[in-house]
Amino acid sequence: MKRIWFAVLFLLICAGICFAEQYYINDFYKGMSERIEVAAQCENKEEQNAATDEIKAYWNRHNDLIFTLTNHIVLNELSSAVRSINSHDTEDDLILVKAWLNVFYESQKITLSNIF
Repeated sequence: MKRIWFAVLFLLICAGICFAEQYYINDFYKGMSERIEVAAQCENKEEQNAATDEIKAYWNRHNDLIFTLTNHIVLNELSSAVRSINSHDTEDDLILVKAWLNVFYESQKITLSNIF
């Protein structure tokens, strides 16, 4: 009987960790999306540079845990896209970051296609 309780407890812990991971990834996705939208809507270069600096700072704050939780293939592309944002072609860079962020989120959220 003890083995069953240990198995149930282990399954509950695993489920809790999975839900926490999904919450964190969803929160990260929303935070990055909001910052990208703010940067895309900036009128002048100074505001846009400040907004892209905020994107890079947000990425750096969450970088380690995101890499610990998820697959590195898409994250490597997202990371290089975030780090390559410059003031010369900011609009194109933001579109690329948004695209890789969407690919990352689609591959990490719980769906039947991701499970099977």
